[in-house]
Amino acid sequence: MKKYYYIIIIVFATFSFGSCKKDFLDVKNIPADMPIDMMYKTYDYAQDVVWKAYSYLPDSYNSVDLEAASDDAYHTNVNNRSHIFNNGTWTQFYNPDGVWSNYFDGIYQANLHLAHRKEISLDYLSNGIVNNDSTAYKKAVLNVAYMQGECYFLKAFFYFELVKRYGAVPIIDTAVDYNNTASWKGLQRNSVDDVFKYIVKLCDKAAVIIPDSVRTSSTTTWYESGRATYAAIKALKAKALLFAASPLFKDAGSTYTWADAADAANDVIKMNVFSLDASYANLFGAGNATSTEAIFFKRYSDQNGFEYNNFPIMFEKSNGNSVTPSQNFVDEFEVKSGSTSAPFDWNNPTHAANPYANRDPRLAATVVYNGSTFSSNTVQTYVGGNSGQPKLNSTRTGYYLSKYVNQTVSLTNATKTKHQWLYFRYGGLLLDFAEAMYNAYGASGNPQGYSMTALQALNKVRARTGVAMPALADLTQDAIMHERRVELGFEGHRFWDVRRWKKGSTYFNAPLNRIEITLNGSAYTYAVKKLEDRVFDDKKMNWYPIPQNEIVKTGWTQNNGW
Repeated sequence: MKKYYYIIIIVFATFSFGSCKKDFLDVKNIPADMPIDMMYKTYDYAQDVVWKAYSYLPDSYNSVDLEAASDDAYHTNVNNRSHIFNNGTWTQFYNPDGVWSNYFDGIYQANLHLAHRKEISLDYLSNGIVNNDSTAYKKAVLNVAYMQGECYFLKAFFYFELVKRYGAVPIIDTAVDYNNTASWKGLQRNSVDDVFKYIVKLCDKAAVIIPDSVRTSSTTTWYESGRATYAAIKALKAKALLFAASPLFKDAGSTYTWADAADAANDVIKMNVFSLDASYANLFGAGNATSTEAIFFKRYSDQNGFEYNNFPIMFEKSNGNSVTPSQNFVDEFEVKSGSTSAPFDWNNPTHAANPYANRDPRLAATVVYNGSTFSSNTVQTYVGGNSGQPKLNSTRTGYYLSKYVNQTVSLTNATKTKHQWLYFRYGGLLLDFAEAMYNAYGASGNPQGYSMTALQALNKVRARTGVAMPALADLTQDAIMHERRVELGFEGHRFWDVRRWKKGSTYFNAPLNRIEITLNGSAYTYAVKKLEDRVFDDKKMNWYPIPQNEIVKTGWTQNNGW
């Protein structure tokens, strides 16, 4: 059996996860007075530079609140940053998702290792070989090589996070310190197309260095779970090319095509090592890192902050700092009837009388609605119910979040549980493939002879055990958008999908709706009501503004409209 070691990332958070301090992996702390040349000559310390680069990966649990900056949710905390997005008051002086410096710091960290990797000395290991046992030395040689590939991968990841937000950004191949203003002088922003080509180049270089066998070989059992793998590298490339082929980025000059994106996604599919998890809910529980669907993920230490925030308010110590699904989102889930399904429709008397009956099973795995069983308790979101209005800090949409919320946690006893965030999973990759294939070749076209068509890939996701949604007979872009929304809801996609499709004025500039449920004796009545209006200016808000201090520092032209 393969032995696993784990990269544990401890997050410093205001909302979702409590603040604590722990080393990133089990390596030595670098002494403050260690000369820079000695640090890179020392294997353990050089390794620590790479571990630190991993720490700049997206802190996705603490970004779930940005789901409330899409039409899928509302945040109960009126001071949450999502409201600034929704009322349109974000600017180049204040961006609620101001991650510019984080990702350039991560790039700097990766570049530091790449600049000094040849200085790493393994002499103490080679000189310490006893009785011809060179295991430790051989491991270190491999590890040094793999760390080079990991740094290429991490740089590609960070650049993808930058280009999807800001568009054109500077490509930096040397260890330029973001915090040193002088070092940025004269740097120019590279084009969107250049950045995507650079991401592809980095992924291709990393994939040559890190073989797929690192996951399973008996000689690499020391390679920690959560580090970059061949499949993770290929999945990142596929995701980047999906964006590069999308309307927003094509209009910004990307030369990549839907066919390129389909081919990249197929590279992962044809590995034949991933499959859909037989339990959709398992993907968001404590054991999701070992799912057959998990491609790349971030591990956190045992935590409970996400649960304190998102447990229904009926639970003692639930703090009501919640991301609550909208009626807009809930209405997206189909109604099943035997071997057929249909869109939910409030004008259908059968649907309206019992709106949570016979719905796509992914609804119950994602959303806590009136009458749901949560941690062995029945949640009441109707007016006057145990978790409904007008209780203080109760949901204003009529719903609570279920996905990624671990119901085994006891808030009163402050128990904790493992949390991993899946950056890439097989179900999402199949939908990426389906969208790219559809736009390149249509629903059933397959001139490259891949193992499935767009329609087959999307239906495969719908047919997951325990979901078993009826297969579609044909495919449209709207059907793809629908499937992504219900399959990938609250996983960090909607906020970006709508932008890359250039559909923000349709979805993000429309009212957000709630459900008002009234109990009359033993019967419920349901009324869909507007919760709030929202603002989205598609002339500028598909892109983030470059932080104004960067404009001052570099003299760059600001993104259009800002």
